Amino acid sequence: MDDVSEPNASTPADRTVAVVILAAGAGSRMRSAVPKPRHPVAGRPMTALVVDAAAGARPGRMTLVVGPQTSDLAARLGFSDRVSTVVQPSPRGTGDAVLIALAALAYVQGVVVLYADHPLLEAETGAELVEKSKTSGALATILTTTLPNAAGYGRIERDAAGRVLRIVERADDDPARRAGPTEINSGMMALDADWARAALADLPPSATTGEYYLTDLVARAVADRRDGAPWPVESVQGPADVALGINDRSELAAADTRLRQRVRERLMQAGVSFVGPETSFIDVDVAIGSDTTILPFSVIGSGTTIGASCTIGPHAVIHGSRIGDGVTIRGSTLDGAIVGPGSDVGPYSHLRPGATLGERVHIGNFAEIKNSRIGDDAKSGHFSYLGDAEVGAGANIGAGAITANYDGERKFSTTIGARAFIGSDTILRAPVSVGDDARTGAGSVVTKDVPAGATAVGVPARIIRRSRPNETEKGA
Repeated sequence: MDDVSEPNASTPADRTVAVVILAAGAGSRMRSAVPKPRHPVAGRPMTALVVDAAAGARPGRMTLVVGPQTSDLAARLGFSDRVSTVVQPSPRGTGDAVLIALAALAYVQGVVVLYADHPLLEAETGAELVEKSKTSGALATILTTTLPNAAGYGRIERDAAGRVLRIVERADDDPARRAGPTEINSGMMALDADWARAALADLPPSATTGEYYLTDLVARAVADRRDGAPWPVESVQGPADVALGINDRSELAAADTRLRQRVRERLMQAGVSFVGPETSFIDVDVAIGSDTTILPFSVIGSGTTIGASCTIGPHAVIHGSRIGDGVTIRGSTLDGAIVGPGSDVGPYSHLRPGATLGERVHIGNFAEIKNSRIGDDAKSGHFSYLGDAEVGAGANIGAGAITANYDGERKFSTTIGARAFIGSDTILRAPVSVGDDARTGAGSVVTKDVPAGATAVGVPARIIRRSRPNETEKGA
């Protein structure tokens, strides 16, 4: 089964490098009660995606810079065990945020600055930035990209030799130099830690905003260069996606669309087929095996794994579920379910949390299953509800049959034995059990246990036939 690629755990962490992820003081037009860094992109909070990308460089430490209102961000996103947090008391700019982080990062030689609202950064690009910084020995190594036009980004200005001189912001630039394809600054960079500490402490604030801007370090590094010294600023060219920062819902949607496109492309390269790929929405951590086909208008959410040679859709909605090899899911909803190899579900069925299907199980149309285990080769073809139930191998659940598992206050369990036959419109009032090879008649209301091999009919159901010696073993 193919999975989302992760950093190679066998590669040792570089104790001399730290990653600083800025999540404080960023402007936002999200119009949301949820802090921007927690908004999801392709099923993962945007900050978590940046942390995942940063981990690809195997840094010795990762630090998140947050504002006072989001001081619990790392804990909320579940990575406080591997990412430390520092608080920027007031939004005084990116330069101030990095200086605060550096105060907590003693004994590191290099620091990589990333942004929590740039979720399209890939691990390979982050690792390339770190490697270029180490091999070049530059004071600052910036991540750039080329866009069809510079828009509001800072433009990279180079000399005749192609060396980076400075970053020119739109307000200070000649519009003619920003027309057409333009190399721009993504904002992300790698810095020599000792030099950055001194330079940031001496950095003047913006005359307009009073904030301290990290981008000012580029011109500062060039200005401080001594004759004969290596050029102090290097660059890495990244894909255009890295420049996409998120400040509003439109940018959030654009990032989500692009990341899901990446997911589909990765899966197709790994042997997964899509019919109308642009109509299916797959979260970034979903794993799907080869020779599986995803049919149109399917939604496959976070925490889902799907085996090989499956058919999913059309119109399947699957979240947090495990699906074995050779499974077919037609137009149904699965939430926290487990489906064994060779089984099929739907159309129009609903498997709720705790639904566990064995091998070769058939669940037809308009069936609902919750917190129940369905044994191998069992069938529930039409209009049934199984809640808090244990269904044996080879059992057949007739159309309209339900387990009445709730009395208004408590839930109760139902056990249905192997090869049992539950007649159409049977109501099994829990707690109750139906033995192996037992049967119920159509429309029965079963309030008492039905022994193995027996037949029960009526309202309330009564036993009209019991198994003869060894009859159950014969499958009668």
